[in-house]
Amino acid sequence: MKQTSKRIDVPSTAKAKEYLLKYPNIPSRTLARMLYKDYPNLWKSEDMTRGTIRKLRGSAGESSRTIYVDFKKQLAALKKELPKGETDKKEPYYLPKSIKRVLLLSDIHLPYQDDEALFAALQYGIEKNIDCIILNGDTVDFHAISRHEKNPYKRDVAYELDCLKVFLKGLRNMFPKALIIYKIGNHDQRLEKYLMLKAPELLAISDFKLSDLCKFNEFNIIEVESKQYIYAGKLPILHGHELPMKSGGENPANLSKKALGKQAIFGHFHKTTVANGREFDKGMSYSIYSTGCLCDLHPDYLPINQWNHGFAYIELSPSGEYRVENKTIQNGVIY
Repeated sequence: MKQTSKRIDVPSTAKAKEYLLKYPNIPSRTLARMLYKDYPNLWKSEDMTRGTIRKLRGSAGESSRTIYVDFKKQLAALKKELPKGETDKKEPYYLPKSIKRVLLLSDIHLPYQDDEALFAALQYGIEKNIDCIILNGDTVDFHAISRHEKNPYKRDVAYELDCLKVFLKGLRNMFPKALIIYKIGNHDQRLEKYLMLKAPELLAISDFKLSDLCKFNEFNIIEVESKQYIYAGKLPILHGHELPMKSGGENPANLSKKALGKQAIFGHFHKTTVANGREFDKGMSYSIYSTGCLCDLHPDYLPINQWNHGFAYIELSPSGEYRVENKTIQNGVIY
């Protein structure tokens, strides 16, 4: 009986298979260029690298069909056995189309809010008869469980949670019919991160979640997760910690233009700025905004800074078009 020996892959073929499994949709010529650049010792030229890839893909004539069929079987087996790829991608939260007037408040940092600025922004919301409030991240500070150096004389977590509950209750009483959204910013997320490090067993218990501790359901408040985008019509709203920037510089909006490449509004950097751009393919003009904060401008950890007080007011049309008023506040006066 004729015996068939199992073909053993030479290193070049094995490496080509590895790349084909990793990049199944990349054209052969491009993949050959990548392979030859990464492993120039396995082939004499880029053309020879491409030849190996073509054989594995069954596009180098009849002699490569058997290799191609064998490779397809291996690929099918891998697809079946390998667990489905996981992702942390979050679907955006879209404001209902019925919403027309939005008050966007970022970086209040309770209990270190600036009362004059915060109350001025809320008064503006009343005057505009807003039907939606977005607390756009860092509503509470959580100083005591920060990973940064902590001042033992600052307020503790229980006090901060009490302040947040008082604020949310007051907000609901002031705007009984408004949609209120609570976006988790990097400071709001400190509670979850603290539990993750100190007591991960408690994470699964709902009583330890910020939304339960501060009665979001009772006050009819919708929670939006950290790094989950909000869309107000066609306008994406971020807290700002999603952006690949450690510091916003003099103009956070302008610095974020490269990362975003489209219209957006965000807080996080405590500065009121704007940058304008134009989509290269559609020719559409857009603006990116960063909003000021509503917290104390003189924190111990950064007494000298370029922050300013501010918030945004957004008007929406049923078609998704929007108009942004990026407001600043100076000594309680809105500009």
